[in-house]
Amino acid sequence: MILDPGMAILDRMPAPSRRIRPLPAFVSRQVVAADRYFLDLRPAADRPLAVVCGGMERVRADYVVAREDFPYCCVEFVAAGRGAVSLRGRDFPLAGGSVFAYGPGLPHVIRTDRRRRLRKYYIDFVGREAPARLRAARLAPGGHLTVGRPAEIEEVFDLLQQCGLAQSRHSQLLCTQLLGVLLTKIAERAVPADGGDAQAFASYERFREFLAAHRQRLTSVDQAAREFGISSAYACRLFRRFDTASPYQYLLRQRMNLAADLLTHDRLLVKQVAAHLGFADQYQFSRAFKRVSGMSPGRLLGR
Repeated sequence: MILDPGMAILDRMPAPSRRIRPLPAFVSRQVVAADRYFLDLRPAADRPLAVVCGGMERVRADYVVAREDFPYCCVEFVAAGRGAVSLRGRDFPLAGGSVFAYGPGLPHVIRTDRRRRLRKYYIDFVGREAPARLRAARLAPGGHLTVGRPAEIEEVFDLLQQCGLAQSRHSQLLCTQLLGVLLTKIAERAVPADGGDAQAFASYERFREFLAAHRQRLTSVDQAAREFGISSAYACRLFRRFDTASPYQYLLRQRMNLAADLLTHDRLLVKQVAAHLGFADQYQFSRAFKRVSGMSPGRLLGR
């Protein structure tokens, strides 16, 4: 049951015919603005993965949704505001960066803070692969987590909005592919729930951003860690804990990505790029480039 089904002030649901269609019963009307798309409300059960619908909602101050059941798997992302969600009787706070999931047979209640109303995105989907995809994203139905860099998650949801609202013959395929990207991105950016882990994870993300931002001049992990204010041993422990690469491998990959850009877009010579990145000579640079990319700089340039 959805409580207080007051009609939305704005609810756009484009379709090829541009006719106004009634909203499905499971869609909340307790919103001041909504941008929603509907692709297939009766998808075939044997499909690997299929997006049913999705949208963005700015909720009313009295927003409360209480359901005992839901027909699809759903992932919701809080872009702004505060509130709370109850999943199988467990209560979790909601704030910017919160992600939670529910699905068939899972009771849930969603509330907003009246003074800091929620702005959130959601995507509903079905398919044989749906449960496994949710588990891989640490969001098995009833899951709740917080993501680092929430702007990245919002970007994927915005792309879903664009593709879904277009209502083209490619919308289902594009949205399903983006759903996979979304779930993988959520898994990548999930912040560990434990307080100590969360602090270490925040240090890891800041150091990772530092490496990427200063990739042109940083030539070693020792130099990077010293400038960042941590030991190189701690930097390595952070990457062992939260990454699949070492800090050196990550820094080198970032430097070679920059090198490829300088070679292909800025049209610099190989020896110029080597000097720009602080390599002793172009041969040392070329070996590093081939180790990372699997090809020489000359081959990248078609020579």
